[in-house]
Amino acid sequence: MRRALPISVFLLTAPARAVEPWADPDPEKPGVRHEVGAVGVVADAEYRAQATYVDPISLNTESQRNYAVIEHRGRFGGTIDFEEKVKLTASLDVLDGVLFGDNGTFGGDPSSNGGLQVSTRDPNVVKPCIRLREGGDPLSPSGYGFGLCEADAISVRRLFGQVNTPIGVLRVGRQAVGIGLGVQNTDGDGRKNRFGIAYAGDSVDRVLFATKPAEAFKEKSERNLREDEGLRVAAMYDRYVTDSPILYDDDVNQVAAAVLFSLPELGVATDLEVMSFYAHRFNASYETLIHTVGGKVWATFGPVRAGLDVAGNFGETMEVSDAYAVINNDPVVAQEIRQIGARAVVRFDQPLFSLYLETDYASGDGDPQASTPLTQFRWAEDNNVGLLMFEHVLRLQSARASSAGTEITRRLGATKFPSERVDTMGAFTDAFAVFPQVDVRPHESVLLRGGVLVAWAPAPVVDPVACLQARDGAVIDDDLVNFVGGKPGSFYGVELDGRAQWRFADHFALDVEGAVFFPGDALEDANGDAVNSFLLQGRTTFYY
Repeated sequence: MRRALPISVFLLTAPARAVEPWADPDPEKPGVRHEVGAVGVVADAEYRAQATYVDPISLNTESQRNYAVIEHRGRFGGTIDFEEKVKLTASLDVLDGVLFGDNGTFGGDPSSNGGLQVSTRDPNVVKPCIRLREGGDPLSPSGYGFGLCEADAISVRRLFGQVNTPIGVLRVGRQAVGIGLGVQNTDGDGRKNRFGIAYAGDSVDRVLFATKPAEAFKEKSERNLREDEGLRVAAMYDRYVTDSPILYDDDVNQVAAAVLFSLPELGVATDLEVMSFYAHRFNASYETLIHTVGGKVWATFGPVRAGLDVAGNFGETMEVSDAYAVINNDPVVAQEIRQIGARAVVRFDQPLFSLYLETDYASGDGDPQASTPLTQFRWAEDNNVGLLMFEHVLRLQSARASSAGTEITRRLGATKFPSERVDTMGAFTDAFAVFPQVDVRPHESVLLRGGVLVAWAPAPVVDPVACLQARDGAVIDDDLVNFVGGKPGSFYGVELDGRAQWRFADHFALDVEGAVFFPGDALEDANGDAVNSFLLQGRTTFYY
């Protein structure tokens, strides 16, 4: 599993006027602006606690089988403005993913606060992570499993300034790459996922200018200055990497443009939204030139809403082949990049129920050799597809393989580590899925949701480092293995998902989610073994 640098592009400076059909409208409206003279403030606060239990999370081993955690996440931030013309926006995550309790070993890494469990008094700041197990082989995926790592008590996810000028909006700073739940990126704001949760979302350090060019040709009294209506265009510059402050060739830069058009009515369609974007990423030291194109479109036809989200990355880079050359001395070449991701949704909404059909696609890469193109597309990590198959099971398998692959290439003298991207981080990748769902709303405060997720791999699911190590001739097909050492398969399996939610006083939600996963041959080991898996999680969310 390989991928070039993750490509991301901004869509626009404000959310679309209508909700994406694949997202829950949560919150339903923007925050309330409170005025104190010429100064306005919009505050945002959320705290959630989630307990997750998976049995087993490792489908092919006798040890390291289960996963049981209770974790925090607080989010605090907002916007302060002067007459809605000059704005400062910040968003901070507090204890994001941090486990309940005082965890670790006293004096170890990480260290607990107390020397005795029985006398524990104060919790510390630790999160679950994949790390080398005690006595494990650092060059083998089986040597790695879930452990504990130090966590950040506070992380700044967004911080930017914005000025609304007579000709457009200028925004500078660390901001969301895009708006909403895109296959290429997601902002991570709110609670948009139909199943599960989002974490930090995707951010970028950016200078952006957005404007509504059509308004310049209207009379001043007729101009629509809203950021979420009409035709909007944006141009931006992103700095992704500043490697050495005294060099320029090792920096990774990106320029991009985006267009969004909203139309309340068009024939039988209402709430029409059309977005398109283009980005060009470049890095001189590895001759990286990447073009990203894509867009979204959705509309409402009476009780039916339909939408399509497509993104593609095309170009070339030498960075991946340069890193993997340490394994088998293959020539360092500029590899072609051809990666495509897409999602299509149709839904039928009634007051008491909704019928929902989603199809998802992410291209794969079944040949890790430098002589073949880079074709693996990975969705945004916080854009969930189901609860268990991709979010937990494939994530664990790929993370263990990624850790071993990174250590192998490190010991062989590599300075870049594409094996780090082998870890899917729970993202939907190398897959085609069909995901029908149904919502039932017996009361305005109650939601019941169920779905059946069926997924296949368009390319064989392989561990790239293990495959390159095993290659013993001119042809690699007979040396390919998946993340657990089995022969590559094409069927991930079938997952049954369920969710029940109760809301109270417009500021509290209680969610209970469950999943049953029946794995296919893509996740089986060398003996053809992969057992069924189960997930249960509960979540409380307090939000203002």
